[in-house]
Amino acid sequence: MKKIRIYLIAIFSLIYATSCVDLDITPTTIITGEAVYNEAGIKAYMAGMYNNLPMEDFKYDAGGGNNGYFNHLNIGTLWASTGEMVNHNNAGFTRHGKGYWGAGFRIIRQANTLIQDLPNYPNLATWSSEWIAEAKFIRAFVYFNMARRYGGLPKILEPQYLDPNDDTKLQVARVSHADTYDFILQDLDEAIADLPARSDVGRANLYVAAAFKSRVALHAATTAKYGSVKFADWEVDGVLLQGIPASRANDYFKQAWDAARILEGEYSLYRGNADKMENYVEIWERPEANNENILLRKYNFTDWVHSYDAVFAPRRMTTNYGSRFSPTLDWVELFDGLPLDENGHFSAFDNDGNYIVYDDVQQLWNGVEPRLRANLLLPGNTYRGVKLDLRGGLIRKDIDPETAQIKKFSFDDGENGNGYRDSWQLSGNYTETPFGDAENAFIRWTSTEAQIQGPANLVNVGDENNPVMVYLNGRDGPRMSWAGGSNTATGFYGRKHLNLVMAPPDIHMSTQPWIEMRYAEVLLNRAEAAIELAQGGEATYGGVNMLQDAFECINDIRDRAGATLLANVAELSDDEARINYFPTRPNIGPATGPTGQGGFVRAPNRALQILRVERYKELAFESRIYWDLMRWFSFDEQIFQYRRRGLYSFMFIDGAIADADGIPDGKLIYDAKAAEDLSGRLSFGGMNEYYETIPSGELQNNPLLQRNRNQ
Repeated sequence: MKKIRIYLIAIFSLIYATSCVDLDITPTTIITGEAVYNEAGIKAYMAGMYNNLPMEDFKYDAGGGNNGYFNHLNIGTLWASTGEMVNHNNAGFTRHGKGYWGAGFRIIRQANTLIQDLPNYPNLATWSSEWIAEAKFIRAFVYFNMARRYGGLPKILEPQYLDPNDDTKLQVARVSHADTYDFILQDLDEAIADLPARSDVGRANLYVAAAFKSRVALHAATTAKYGSVKFADWEVDGVLLQGIPASRANDYFKQAWDAARILEGEYSLYRGNADKMENYVEIWERPEANNENILLRKYNFTDWVHSYDAVFAPRRMTTNYGSRFSPTLDWVELFDGLPLDENGHFSAFDNDGNYIVYDDVQQLWNGVEPRLRANLLLPGNTYRGVKLDLRGGLIRKDIDPETAQIKKFSFDDGENGNGYRDSWQLSGNYTETPFGDAENAFIRWTSTEAQIQGPANLVNVGDENNPVMVYLNGRDGPRMSWAGGSNTATGFYGRKHLNLVMAPPDIHMSTQPWIEMRYAEVLLNRAEAAIELAQGGEATYGGVNMLQDAFECINDIRDRAGATLLANVAELSDDEARINYFPTRPNIGPATGPTGQGGFVRAPNRALQILRVERYKELAFESRIYWDLMRWFSFDEQIFQYRRRGLYSFMFIDGAIADADGIPDGKLIYDAKAAEDLSGRLSFGGMNEYYETIPSGELQNNPLLQRNRNQ
């Protein structure tokens, strides 16, 4: 397939750098004439617009400049605020970078200029309709990323020109929230009609536009259904600027479902490897060699690089930064194959309440959902030449794992931070406090003595004649209250997106593409729209049974993932959703109600909870869940006084065998609790966080630009 290089040519640089009053209008003379309006010039001009599309990708940093976009590092991810993971650089709630306005309208102006001018060049008639369709896709892409932030927007469908004698011509009022989505969807319909079936990698075609339409329409539909319930509508001068009438929800759900079906038979879930774990990994390791990935943002050493591997890989696998990618136990518990209690929480205990002793570091993971194993870097495995060494601590050599009876020694109640029962702490002096039936079982160090990788963290698991020195809590962590460092905060390392075949990277050395859209999301969009339609009175649509269709879409994804399939359509019921209930802390949720796996994800009923859990599992670490919680208007409930949890293994020295690098394997137990480090409470904030305020400078420049409710 022919590929286009994405780079900023001189012509585009001139366009993008010039600004003026109000919507950052650029002089029209810059892009007129034969310099641009020829095949090569238009492709380069189009490449510049693609290069500046707002994606929360490898160069997105929510805490950085440019409203989060196009930063050289992406430390501040949206995933750190949804319960998916912990980033030790951003322990608090990370919101998306706010203020994206002027940069968006610059791209919109550039798209509008092509749409207006291309028909005036008959020598380009062969390509004009496709290029105009592509410009409409780009315009829709930008408008959507603004609409989900602000609500209704000024509807600018042609390039504006600055009249030095009358600047009021640039002043445009906002249309309603619904009207904004309607013209975005109209642009996408027109793009679908005129775009070709295939395109260069990184550019739109009719299926890219259809996939994106399913995302846009679903956002509009759920905003209509849930927005007014949670966030009071905001109407100014008869224009509903924030909020969409609930009566419009089913229309948008139908548009989302219809758009998703366009891709049926053209794209499919990747199944190129019989090993389901390796198959899932290959979606990202071979992004251009499968028929699942729909829209990519390309990187290469010539034009554009990123630093994802340097920032997110474990510290020993990088030359700088590292270890900002710690998935939470709350997210891990959503997957099949782990020992869970009746509340859906990790619970590896025998019938007497003693920790189950596992034979080695991999036994726990052998039976879990392949999709989870593909999403994690697992202890004992070797990646990028590094054998991962992970544990919370060691259990003394004179404690026999065959006879040890150790009861839970920490709190896992959603309330306490990294506290331990009976004032027993993993930090402290060498004197131990008895717990359970095992006295003085754990080797510990004072916080002043031990730092990860420090000499005081070495323990002899051999004997005096044959010493074998290993790190108390592993070469790769996790971070403990008594040992800081820059390793995982939860006991897990994430794998998705990492390039594990490259040499240990520094910053500005990664080139794997960002996958902006893939068919798994389209199937989930389709399933969600189908469930919502069925529950909204449309049991069948287009001659198709909606719940049956949703059932088949979800099971298609689960089958590829190696997950447990839904047994029948009846599981997609409107029964009460499960709750994430800790018996000792009823105030985090209702004290009564169904419990069980998946209760972490809030939903109106069981069918939608199944769907939302599937999105959490399938689309994690792809910047999707954050915007899901925004459009479901459930963020304030999902993330409220929330402590991120981790899983910590403790290995018995007795019987452990260390390799030549001092990395041991042996019997161990697992303890679940609030993250040992970075376990402070997390909250989304008030209702006003669902929409942004209009930038003050724009309000000053444009008196017709109505304010949002929260400003």
